[in-house]
Amino acid sequence: MKKVPFLRLRPVILSLIVMTFLAAAWLPTGTFLPGERTNKPQLFLAIDGAAPSQAAEDILFDVQQRIESRHEWRMVEAAAPYAWSLQVQVEEGEQLQIKGVLTSPQSVDGRAAQEQRFNIQGPYDAVGALPEQFVKVLIDLVENAEKHSASL
Repeated sequence: MKKVPFLRLRPVILSLIVMTFLAAAWLPTGTFLPGERTNKPQLFLAIDGAAPSQAAEDILFDVQQRIESRHEWRMVEAAAPYAWSLQVQVEEGEQLQIKGVLTSPQSVDGRAAQEQRFNIQGPYDAVGALPEQFVKVLIDLVENAEKHSASL
């Protein structure tokens, strides 16, 4: 009886076909919008205006690094209707102020995006603690809004 080389390759071919089907099933189908592809809140960060001093520039950098290091958020490159939008600005006067404007994503049921304004201020001696407090307030606002929208 003569051996056919094709029969020896049959298990390999079958396994390649099965792997192709598994890969095709794993890939997204394209029916989801980018905001629906993850359960994590997505955030767009915009720094407003030029920093008036080196201390303000350092604060903005610290805030940006703290926000980008959060593992429970996904950062997006551009503002999108499905992502949170945060505008950060530092003002200097008698005290240092970090101002934030947080805009919620547009909801699927047609409600307009809501805007939250918050302000962290303190003396120049507390420069290291201000970005930390700013990010804590931001986390609370986003988490509370996400919990509230999930309960509806």
